[in-house]
Amino acid sequence: MGRFRQTWIGLVSEVSWRLPGWPVKLLTAFGQAERGSFYDMLAAAEATDRPDLRRKYFEHALDESQHAIYFRDRVMALGGIDRARAAMEEAGALTSRGIVGGESLYERLGEIDFLAFVHVAEAEAIEQFSVYCDRELPDPETIAMLQKIMPDEKFHTAYPLHELEQRRKQGKGKQVDTALRRVKWNRLKEGWLRFSRDVGHVMSSVWLFLLYAILIPPFSLLGKVERGGWQAPRRDRRPLAVAARSQG
Repeated sequence: MGRFRQTWIGLVSEVSWRLPGWPVKLLTAFGQAERGSFYDMLAAAEATDRPDLRRKYFEHALDESQHAIYFRDRVMALGGIDRARAAMEEAGALTSRGIVGGESLYERLGEIDFLAFVHVAEAEAIEQFSVYCDRELPDPETIAMLQKIMPDEKFHTAYPLHELEQRRKQGKGKQVDTALRRVKWNRLKEGWLRFSRDVGHVMSSVWLFLLYAILIPPFSLLGKVERGGWQAPRRDRRPLAVAARSQG
């Protein structure tokens, strides 16, 4: 995609993959994305009226399902999730991706925008995984898994690009260019929103730490216990009936 993006991914990955608990967090997110893509591709295979494209969508869906299993197994190997919780998260992916109770991605975008989305998203995944492999992050087992996935990702980015080029030859070049620009802009905007959210979480943690570490201690030092300190409440040792009559 670009030298700037590769440099940014490299700098961020050197930190994120080394933070405690973050390998599990990142691998879980990748696995959920692959599972969501599986549902998207199945919905596209059902919606398209072209048998040849339906087959490609279906093959793509099978690949994504296998990739989701790879990521889940790595997360489980790292002790980040058990099989029962993984099954529950995968079941919830149908609703979160809009397949149940909403329109699929293919239906929302239309075929040209959907093809543009698939091409751009898969190209970004190839770039991201390549940076991880080049930097040997986070561990040899995960790198071997990513290298196993890469040939499938190259197919996933090649066939939608071929379909878009076919649309150009049909006189729809302007639609294709507009779709590619729209997808890239939307993904850039979504990435910025995710980054802003993560920064917000970090800053809120920092401010809370400063609040409790700097502002609260002086007040605790200035405060003083009342004379006599803590005292147990006095118990009325009279019979219950007598005590009740006296209160009335």
